[in-house]
Amino acid sequence: MNDLVFLSSQQVDVEPFTTGDVIADHVGLSHHAVNSTINKYLTIIKRKGNGHVTFEMQRTEAGRLRKVYLLNEKQSSFLITLFKNTAQVVDFKDQLNEEFYAMQRELIERRAQFELGKQFSKSLHATIADSQIKMHGHEYSTFNRLIYKHALGVDSTKLRKARDIPKGEAITMYLSSDEAEAVRLVKNRVEILLDVGMDYQQIKQALQIKGVVYKVTLQLPVKN
Repeated sequence: MNDLVFLSSQQVDVEPFTTGDVIADHVGLSHHAVNSTINKYLTIIKRKGNGHVTFEMQRTEAGRLRKVYLLNEKQSSFLITLFKNTAQVVDFKDQLNEEFYAMQRELIERRAQFELGKQFSKSLHATIADSQIKMHGHEYSTFNRLIYKHALGVDSTKLRKARDIPKGEAITMYLSSDEAEAVRLVKNRVEILLDVGMDYQQIKQALQIKGVVYKVTLQLPVKN
């Protein structure tokens, strides 16, 4: 979405963050100076993160390890107030606020789509059961792979692998709002086609006529 605010994963319930390095690069201070300020006010910064401040260790070009702080919206906003209000700092603070807002709006939309998707999944489960289609106990998983293939251009198995989605977790927790909407639309089509008495092959052919709703490009993990 942007180059100032990030997500630690593609889950719908993660918290957006920026880094001390991003802040340093945009306010005209060294990374060491920003880290020193964070360390000086660490107690307050932790309080604005529900008692926590996250960091990761990164290796410099010289091969040394250094700490990079990962700061949520409240933490980064407080940190920036500690710097002089130069034109550069004010402009960056405005950009950062806008990008945090945009990321939060996207997450809200994704959560809404996730909740809506759960209702569609329940309804689809019931419709598949009522259809009397038998696939040796794999009715829903077979339809689910078909739905993802026609919604996003890739089946659910490849999508789970590409996004490193843990077994047992819903794929819909890792979809963008556009992707979730595409899946919902195809689930709705499948349910309608089941209601009019079509079997699996007939539904598959009908979906092929419509084409893919929202095609995604996936980078699959490289096999060692």
